[in-house]
Amino acid sequence: MTRRNSLLAALFTVLAIPAVSQMNTYSPYTRFGLGDLSHDGFGQNQAMGGAGIAIRDQNKLNYMNPAAYTARDSMSVLLDFGVNGYLNDYKTTTLNSRWYNANFHHMALSVPIGKYFGMGTGIVPYSSVGYNIKQEYDELGTGDAIDYIYEGSGGILKYFLGVSGKLFNRVSIGVNMNYLLGDIARQRYITFPKNSEYAQTSSLDEINISHTYFGFGLQYKEVFGDKFYFTAGGTYDLQARLNSAFSSTITNIFPGSGGLLNDSTAIYPVTDIFSDVADKTITIPAKIGVGIALGIPGKLTVTGDYTMQDWKAVDNSSLYAEGFNLAAASSLRGGVEYTPDFEAFRGYHNLMSYRVGGYMNESYVKVGNYQLQDYGITFGVGFPIGKTKSSANIAFTYGSRGTMENNLVKENYGIVTFNVTLHDLWFYKRKFD
Repeated sequence: MTRRNSLLAALFTVLAIPAVSQMNTYSPYTRFGLGDLSHDGFGQNQAMGGAGIAIRDQNKLNYMNPAAYTARDSMSVLLDFGVNGYLNDYKTTTLNSRWYNANFHHMALSVPIGKYFGMGTGIVPYSSVGYNIKQEYDELGTGDAIDYIYEGSGGILKYFLGVSGKLFNRVSIGVNMNYLLGDIARQRYITFPKNSEYAQTSSLDEINISHTYFGFGLQYKEVFGDKFYFTAGGTYDLQARLNSAFSSTITNIFPGSGGLLNDSTAIYPVTDIFSDVADKTITIPAKIGVGIALGIPGKLTVTGDYTMQDWKAVDNSSLYAEGFNLAAASSLRGGVEYTPDFEAFRGYHNLMSYRVGGYMNESYVKVGNYQLQDYGITFGVGFPIGKTKSSANIAFTYGSRGTMENNLVKENYGIVTFNVTLHDLWFYKRKFD
């Protein structure tokens, strides 16, 4: 391995570490299920509504369809890493709050395997959990106040390793082996703010997840006279049954430093009154996706995706909570990318890629009779780095989900995604006279 290759490998390892500790979110809707399922794709995809099933570009790493790993040429290596920044605004009929956050998002690498095969690997978020909800009640009969507090944190990372191969020059097929790893903690408190001598009750539920599942991809691309191209793609993720460790603990917290009850029974400040550990199964249903892309090579891309994942068709009783049900999730995404002249000698703006898109999602989360909906618009720019095929990309997302009806929460959010794609030639042999 050359010095340059060693540096890239070291960079991949070091930058991947923060992804485990910094992945988080803050939304009341992550209280249910596995939390907020992450949008797939890097900055280039996010700026086009998150579409990518049919995208084939030799200068972009597209893990959304493993068949796309063969898109780059047989001597090119791609390294991609990025960060996200969030601004969330929450509204009810009586309250309003705001939250900011930024964290490391992904790290991925793609290398060729000969002339007809490619490989991709990386770390991306799968789901995130983060919320802090307080419900206040007054007992009219006694005048006592009771507060119910709900807190959650954690999430799941996805490690992927995939290969793809070309068939008949126009068709590529691929497979990703995906490994999910993460922890989710949910805690509930009952407190009595007007009666400090009352015991407080706390319950903690924790889920530890680690499991492997496979996803497959197919792409067909046709180019007509170097002036127009058309690509169709499809993906299929197998159903996964996650063997997960569940632990539950209920604790009474007594005020003071302990004492005697009825002059005989010792009471300690913290007393566990229930504790249980069990292995349970979480089922992630099969996911189907189709996409198309068309345009002018190197200049224009118009693309769209549709995905479907039926969560209500699988048994996930271990995830159920009061007032929450699973639903059939679907997503419709689309976008456009335009580059004025990627071969221009003058005018840096002619080399830049301009992107715009939008999306509409129906979530797998159903609260009462309302299925959570999510929709938004996206736009962004790709900046070439020097005279290389590397690029820096920035994408902006403005979206909305939820409703203020039926005592629910309306969530408006903005996301800034920044990623860098480094292009290098690993297998180029220089010749000297």
